[in-house]
Amino acid sequence: MKQDAEPIEQSGPTGSGEKGAALPFVAVLLVLLLGMAAFAIDLGWLYLNGARLQRAADSSALAGVVYLPGDIPNVVTNAVNGANANGWAVGSVNGTPLGGGGSEDLDWRSLADNKLEVTLSTTVPTFFLRVLGMDDFAVSRIATAEYVKPVPIGSPDPCFGIGHTSLNGGDCNPATAQRFWAAISGPLTNKWNGDARATRFWDNDSTWNQEFANTQYRSNGYYLAVDVPPGASGLTVAVYDAGFYDRGSFDTETGDREQDSGNGADTHFQLFRFDSTPLDPTDNSVAPGCSSGPGRFDINSEASSGTYENQWRTLCSISGSVPSGIYVLRVWTTGNLGGTNQYAVRANTSSGTNARVYGINDISIFTNQSGTSTLNVAEVAAVHRGKTLELSFYDPGEDDANAFMTVKNPGGSTATCDWVAKNEAGSTIRSGSGSCRIQTSDGSSFFNGLWVTAQVDIPDAYTCTTNCWWKMEITNSQPHDRTTWAARIIGNPVRLVPNE
Repeated sequence: MKQDAEPIEQSGPTGSGEKGAALPFVAVLLVLLLGMAAFAIDLGWLYLNGARLQRAADSSALAGVVYLPGDIPNVVTNAVNGANANGWAVGSVNGTPLGGGGSEDLDWRSLADNKLEVTLSTTVPTFFLRVLGMDDFAVSRIATAEYVKPVPIGSPDPCFGIGHTSLNGGDCNPATAQRFWAAISGPLTNKWNGDARATRFWDNDSTWNQEFANTQYRSNGYYLAVDVPPGASGLTVAVYDAGFYDRGSFDTETGDREQDSGNGADTHFQLFRFDSTPLDPTDNSVAPGCSSGPGRFDINSEASSGTYENQWRTLCSISGSVPSGIYVLRVWTTGNLGGTNQYAVRANTSSGTNARVYGINDISIFTNQSGTSTLNVAEVAAVHRGKTLELSFYDPGEDDANAFMTVKNPGGSTATCDWVAKNEAGSTIRSGSGSCRIQTSDGSSFFNGLWVTAQVDIPDAYTCTTNCWWKMEITNSQPHDRTTWAARIIGNPVRLVPNE
């Protein structure tokens, strides 16, 4: 006989025991979720402020670096302003309070005369993590900026335009046979004689009726850099044969000659102080504090020959400690005169730390020695790896026989380039690629009145550390040639670089 199963007793509503056990678990989980959400919010806040702080450090480094190496007060001022402009208030620099209630700390150091490292530090308050005793986080960000100096043109030495060896030795240390003169023409000289910037007109024949205006005329003339390194003292800048004195022959001494409108050139020299725009020499202020020398020469054609002709004359001498930086020597001509004036420049210090003199952006030069000459074109540091070196030559290589110009890299090998020659209208007359050995004459000039521009790709693996000068080898038989050179690196001149 089948028996009925005994009923199971229930102590309360169905599942109430399981539900009661779940409530503590849910409460703990909710606390964990809220904690994670709080942490995520504070972590996002921290990340946001870290990104803002990095932008401020970047801005600070970029704003201050251009004042290195010689203008430390402006390095500090502009580094602070760069940070403040991004929403931070710097309260101390390298541990020194600035006042004004700022709370951020800025530390900087110079890694080179053109490289600045900035560390910006702050505290970021928390929101929800305060319940765990974490009221704020300390945050620091580092940025390193570098500015690229003007590409030095023409000389690695404390002198520029040493046209013959008798000016070497004590006048130019280290002694080098540069084999060219610095040069500038009077405004009414035909541009086609070789000076692309200082002349106001050009004619493509012998009539010289000033038929065409020179659109590349620059009344400011040319600019030379007097690059003074840190630790220098007793700087003296001098000019050799500063005035125009007609020699009657291009082959005699400096080769000053009347041309076209005649009577030579009224020539001017003036020294300017370094500033924060080394690639722009036109906005510098006049150099103060010449303990001897006027700081400026204004020499009319053929005037004061007993003072200037074939003599070094001090333009400016600064005694004592000399702030480092790129001082600018401006050279220009005035008057309704025609002719070419050749000269040389040197910069010596009493401290044994050699200054350097070189062209900024472009140079005007004159050679009056036949045969093969190797001239320094442009100094290309390793920082330019992967960029393009652009070299331009106006009216080069005139000769009565075969003549060539060859661009060589610092190792002495012939460079590879693409080149083009254009006339005054900008039309291409000749071009080539491959080996950068360019014939300039076969007895008749190929490039009379033309700009020849060569572009050289700098290898990504370019690692030059010393003697980084690219050179021009000139082979000719005619003992004189007047030309204008320009050099530039295509790329950003002020940039952020990896932190060290």
